[in-house]
Amino acid sequence: MFFREKSHKAYLSKQKLHIARYKDKVRGVMQVCSVVISFITIFCIVCYHGFYISLPIKNLIRWVIYGSLLFYVAKYFTFLYYSLHRREFLRRSWFEFIVIILLIVQFLSVFIFHFKFFSNENFENYYLLFVQFYFLIMVLIELAKMSSSLGKYNLSPPILMVASFLLLISIGTILLLMPRMTVNGISFVDALFTATSASCITGLSVVSTSACFTVKGQIVIMILIQLGGMSILSFATFFTTFLSRSSVGLRYQYLVRDMMSTDRLSDSFSLLRSIVLTTFIIELSGAALLYTYWKTTGFFVSNSDNVLYSLFYTISAFNNGGFVLMDESLLNLGSVHSYFPQVIIMILVFLGGIGFLTIRDFFSARYIRDRKKYPWKTLMPQTKVILITTFGLIIIGSLLFYFIEKDKSLSVQTSFVDKVFTAVFQIVTCRTSGFTILDLNSMALPSIIMIIFLMFIGGSPGSTAGGVKTTTFFVMLKSVMATIKGKKRIEFQHKTISFELVDKASSIITMTFIFILISCFLLTLVQPDVDLRNAIFETTSAFTTCGLSTGICAEWNTLAKLILIVNMYCGRIGTLTLAFALTKHKKESQHQYPDLYMMVG
Repeated sequence: MFFREKSHKAYLSKQKLHIARYKDKVRGVMQVCSVVISFITIFCIVCYHGFYISLPIKNLIRWVIYGSLLFYVAKYFTFLYYSLHRREFLRRSWFEFIVIILLIVQFLSVFIFHFKFFSNENFENYYLLFVQFYFLIMVLIELAKMSSSLGKYNLSPPILMVASFLLLISIGTILLLMPRMTVNGISFVDALFTATSASCITGLSVVSTSACFTVKGQIVIMILIQLGGMSILSFATFFTTFLSRSSVGLRYQYLVRDMMSTDRLSDSFSLLRSIVLTTFIIELSGAALLYTYWKTTGFFVSNSDNVLYSLFYTISAFNNGGFVLMDESLLNLGSVHSYFPQVIIMILVFLGGIGFLTIRDFFSARYIRDRKKYPWKTLMPQTKVILITTFGLIIIGSLLFYFIEKDKSLSVQTSFVDKVFTAVFQIVTCRTSGFTILDLNSMALPSIIMIIFLMFIGGSPGSTAGGVKTTTFFVMLKSVMATIKGKKRIEFQHKTISFELVDKASSIITMTFIFILISCFLLTLVQPDVDLRNAIFETTSAFTTCGLSTGICAEWNTLAKLILIVNMYCGRIGTLTLAFALTKHKKESQHQYPDLYMMVG
């Protein structure tokens, strides 16, 4: 017994010595193999969904995916074996452990016990999709672990923002160019335009989404809208922090803090989690309501069409994307005079346009409970500004639109209720999302000017909407009123609006106006036959990522489309973020020159 215990201790000692000596080498080899196998498998999956391939190639791809998952299982247990602190390793990689256990159970149930959860004829296709989903989760975990190496590059938040959207647009363009994504193919410029419009949640389109793209292509567009609306960096940061607890999440959190104007880093992490959870809760609720309505009315014959349309319209509405799967009016999404789908879309557009901070402040159960418990606690000043400005624009805009258009574009509506509903819907959606139920070409010029003004203002900060933002407009309006009244300070509800904030707001409005003006000038150069009204409307819609269109941009040449692509990209990034990313900041000197006085105005 003594010799057995002694030999066991000697074996454990040799094992620890072996692990300490070879763990770094084994980890290095496994990481290299992981990168190579991941790239090969991703390439195979893209080919499987993007190209028309033969049955032998399909079978080969299937075994490549199975083999890659088997490698990830072996890699995990190899890392576990070569870990000196195995309990700590399991604690840090608990999510990966659960995924691998589920994967092993699935493989055993299918290949050993022959349990099939689909019919025999569809089992192979659905199970392969299921396995691909597992693989993508494993790749996501690997990317989260590898992301810690990004910290050494010291990339600023604006550069990360600029690069992330470039990457998303590039991947989207490549995917949309694949044969199985379109019905009869698509040109590079049109694919780039669509990918940019979806990633920048604009909604402008030079091809019909329903007629040009297959279901797979429409799903790619839907994913681009989702990632672009949440901001791919918010999505990446959430999963990086959740899956690997990587320190690079800290750098991304600074970006989220700057974007959402929170005060502390802890606020940014809390907000990050809130953004992801709020997005999925609202979108799942919207999709469920649309699905239930269309199911009960029998609007879609196929259940799969009902699911696709419900998800697509929900994601497009909440992210203010403006893409549609029907070329006809949105009023055709239900029976006549039944406006339930349009009301759901309006609510989703409204929630997506007021921003995540406002949603959390106004709807959070904890915040509501605190306000009831402590009467001195009220809504944040920013929330009040956003709600006052948003409702003010909607109410005034709807009234003006109704009285201008009641005998023009609204004349197609038979009743007073129909006209009022259409006017409200048009104003709610024209500010940010680009959905329309009227022909823009039939509208009077004053209505077009009003819509351009509303698009220019756009949504609210921290939202999925574009434009200069409601808070920017509010600050400038208060500044103008204070100047007219001869006040030295700008005040709102017993608080002073700093001149630094006024300078920032005026810079945003000025840069946006100049960018749109330059775009219009270039557009009239490359597309000489363009009407000035259409040039201003399309460039404003593109830069403010609204997506409303007269339909004429589909007929423009390549250079004109490229100008709109640049507008959509720069508008989504934001003028200030783009300026910060492209310029080097110098330290401000301590000395101050004498004040300069001159006549203005």
